[in-house]
Amino acid sequence: MGHEGTPGTKFPRGVRAPPLREVLLVYAAVVVGTAALGALQDVRGLSDASHLAISALFLGAAMRMARREPGGPRRMGIDLAGLLEPTPETDERPPGPLGLYDLARAVRAALPSAARETGFALGLAAIVFPPFVVGFWAFHQPHHAFTWALPDDLASFALSQLVLVGLPEEALFRGYVQTRLTDVWPATRRLLGTDVSVPALVLQAVLFALVHLATEPSLEKLAVFFPGLLFGWMRARRGGIGAAIVFHALSNVLAEILVRGWLG
Repeated sequence: MGHEGTPGTKFPRGVRAPPLREVLLVYAAVVVGTAALGALQDVRGLSDASHLAISALFLGAAMRMARREPGGPRRMGIDLAGLLEPTPETDERPPGPLGLYDLARAVRAALPSAARETGFALGLAAIVFPPFVVGFWAFHQPHHAFTWALPDDLASFALSQLVLVGLPEEALFRGYVQTRLTDVWPATRRLLGTDVSVPALVLQAVLFALVHLATEPSLEKLAVFFPGLLFGWMRARRGGIGAAIVFHALSNVLAEILVRGWLG
C-alpha cells in the first residue's frame, strides 16, 4: 500500500483548473458537505449514518478528483497497491459474481505492500508514541493513576478508525490535497531523509485541522495540525498513504485509551 505515486510530477494541465484553486474549491465543497452531514449527528438515530456519510464524502472526493488526473489514484498514492483502483491486468480477467474475484485478487496483490506499510507504521509508532504519552500526561495533569478502560469492542473500534477515519482522511488530505499542492510547490527540502514540499506539507495540515471545526467548533480540534504534519511526511516518505492510514488509526486508538484511562 505504499510507493504508489510521487507528488510533484508534472503533467499537461489542459483545461483543468490551476492546482491551488482546484484544491481550495474542492476543499470548500467538502467543508460545506461535512458541516451539513455533521448536523445530523444531533438527530436521534442518525449519528452513525452521519459519520459514514462524511467518510464517503472524503473518500469519494479524493477518488473522483484523482481519476481526473493523468496518473490517476496511483499518482496520488491512493490506489493502495490496486486495492482501490484495480490494475489493467485485473480488469481484463473475469470479475466473478459481484466482483468477488476482482476483490480477492486485489487483496492478495496488496498483502505484501500492506505488510511493509504496517511494519513502517508500527516502527514509527514505537518511536513517537512513548513521548506522546508523556506529553499527554504533562499537558492534562490527570488527578488519578492510569486505569485500563478500553472501548467495549476494541477490535471494532480499531477497524472503524482504520476504514472510516484513517482511509478517507488520508486519501483526501495526504493523497489528493498534498499531491496537488506539491504540483504548485515542488519538493525542494530534505526533512528526516525525505524530500518534501514545506508549503504543501504545512498547508495540507492546516486544511486538515480546519475541517474538523465543521463538525465541532472547538479550538482543541486544531491540535490535529501536528499529527497532520507527520502523516504528510509519511506520505512523502513512503510514496503512498498506506503507512499513514495505519499510523493514523493507531494514533486514534492510543488517544482514546489515554482519554479513558486518565480523563474518563
